[in-house]
Amino acid sequence: MLKLFGKGKASSKPNTDALPASLSVIEQVEGSAFSKRYVFDEPLPAEASGKNIVLRLQCAACYLPHPEKLHYGGEDAYFISDVCGGAMGVADGVGGWQETGVNPADYSRMFMKMACEYLEGSGKFSSEGGTAGAVVDPRGALSAGHQQTKVPGSATACVMQLDPEHKSLEAANLGDSGFMVIRNKRSIAKSRPLQHYFDCPLQFGAFPEYVEATDTAEMADTYSIPLAPGDVIVAGSDGLWDNVFESEIIELAPRSAGDVQRAATTLANLAQQHAGDSEFQSPYVKEALSQGLDIPWWEKLLGTSFKGGRCQLKQLSGGKMDDITVLIAFVAESDVPPAQRQQEQQ
Repeated sequence: MLKLFGKGKASSKPNTDALPASLSVIEQVEGSAFSKRYVFDEPLPAEASGKNIVLRLQCAACYLPHPEKLHYGGEDAYFISDVCGGAMGVADGVGGWQETGVNPADYSRMFMKMACEYLEGSGKFSSEGGTAGAVVDPRGALSAGHQQTKVPGSATACVMQLDPEHKSLEAANLGDSGFMVIRNKRSIAKSRPLQHYFDCPLQFGAFPEYVEATDTAEMADTYSIPLAPGDVIVAGSDGLWDNVFESEIIELAPRSAGDVQRAATTLANLAQQHAGDSEFQSPYVKEALSQGLDIPWWEKLLGTSFKGGRCQLKQLSGGKMDDITVLIAFVAESDVPPAQRQQEQQ
């Protein structure tokens, strides 16, 4: 049996830097350090406020396993579904399980399968003689994945889906996978990473069968974000967020529904390029330095250089090589069928 949590430098509070300063309202419904609900009220464009708009998510994905884990496919997992107009999820299996002879991907893959089936009302969640019906319930999907995944392992997870009735993105996130929403080339919403301490995210595990402790779906942050046609949702495992800056993601975001696969592939390749660059000042390194972590003093001295006539000690640098999953959804619109339009106007 494994302990779920590793060792690291304790942080005094959860990281809230991911929450954009442009928000008009953040509603923190549940009052613990974790498990907050964020309700965004970013004004919608005038043309998107009418009733006669049906939204859908045009989704694509790109997954690049860690180069040393290619032989078993890496440890990330994801799903994409058309349920309720579009849904997607990503899970990052915890690599430490490999030391015990367990394939960490077994847990993340099963978790994503169960989460998707819950939203679709299929598989284990179908009723006799048919499906139980689709639901809009991302936190419920995390709970279903957790409760139904009874294999050795642990994982972070994030689930996002369109709520077609309210024209919003509903999401739930536990750990350091996550998502952001882009509108008109700026970020209007971004999930925050949930960590016990630096580099030790909250994570799901099969308790009490295989772990001594576990975090739960009740500890996940949830989000409700009004959507408009043309919005872009970018999601991924920490292999994306640790290696690519928000400004780079915005610059490479798709401009149309037909551009989503190119954008996902380009972002994943950029993340892998940064991960292998020992001189790159990555988001991961910047966060580590902010937590007081750096290379040893002897290594600083050995790496001393002279730039601009000044002596500079070597500093922690580089990307973080990891599995990289990128999911992208472009918010597209289609006309309401005439019969439905007449019904709405009555």
